[in-house]
Amino acid sequence: MVTERKTRSWPAAILHRGVGVVLAIAAAYWLLHGLDFSHLVALLRQARPGFLALVPAAVLLELWVRAWKWQQVLSATCRVSTHWVFRAQMIGYLPGLIVGFGTSVLARSWLLARRTAQRTSTVLATSTVDRLIDTFAFVAFVGLAAVFVILPSSQTTIVQAVRLAGGIILILAVLALTVLIHLHQSTSPGWLKWLLCRLPARAARTTEKILEGFSGGLTWPRSPLRRGGIIGTALLIKAIATTQYLWASLAFDVRLPAGNYLFIMVFLGALGFVAFFVRIPGSGLLASLFVLELVGVPKTQALAITLVVVSSFLLVIATFGGIALLFERVDVQTLRALTPKIKVTKHSA
Repeated sequence: MVTERKTRSWPAAILHRGVGVVLAIAAAYWLLHGLDFSHLVALLRQARPGFLALVPAAVLLELWVRAWKWQQVLSATCRVSTHWVFRAQMIGYLPGLIVGFGTSVLARSWLLARRTAQRTSTVLATSTVDRLIDTFAFVAFVGLAAVFVILPSSQTTIVQAVRLAGGIILILAVLALTVLIHLHQSTSPGWLKWLLCRLPARAARTTEKILEGFSGGLTWPRSPLRRGGIIGTALLIKAIATTQYLWASLAFDVRLPAGNYLFIMVFLGALGFVAFFVRIPGSGLLASLFVLELVGVPKTQALAITLVVVSSFLLVIATFGGIALLFERVDVQTLRALTPKIKVTKHSA
């Protein structure tokens, strides 16, 4: 059975996207006003190739380690190699770049469900557990940034905003963990029962079926070694992500205090949380420019560093995702079609 997502009326959709585009243009003008493009071109030509090569290498390493971590979470539900998890993960990013948030996790869960003969909702649940662990690791790094990052007194508002975002994310993560524990114990929180009772009968039945399949993937490895490895890897992933900006800045002879690289990662992570609610085209690129200028990087160097980091991510996704897509024999259109629905029936192997 599937649930159909109600499509937004076209006037509302146009208004929503129009507001996002206007905000993006205004932010781009504010951040790039007065930029010397000839200096930017010269700077890119003079970049140090050794450090440039380390940026996509760090992206690839982060994604492989992320796949290993998810495979460890999956081990309590089904047996699958890290290679297959990595392949599904890379393919999943492709429709996510086109359609937007939510598509990637559905696509990779569907691909792994097809590989392991599990329900898509079950594999999706393991992904939720995996990302919840990432969230707690991120909050830990917010705490580190609060202790070690020193910005000018004029930027205290930004620092306080990041700390506030970290606190909100922690509260939401604890609430999500509480719900997952209830679902794992085959019980539902009172507010969820209240909500189901007020849904139309068909929607309530479908939601209950999805939650039933979802609860099957809410497992945790019994081995203390695996558990410790998952938590340690979640922290390692954040550290690797921080090095992407380190290598990119060194490619242009920009050297920042170690705490500033930590703050960049935390700031972008917090903004990614905000982007869940407000969709602005190019928000990641604009946020990168903003935070680099915030920590004292000149405008031209900030744009050069941002272009290297963003293009490195896209290069890795396009290359390895494209290769994996060919081996998997699935087209992007099929993956995009997963956006409005979640299958809860089992796949044949």
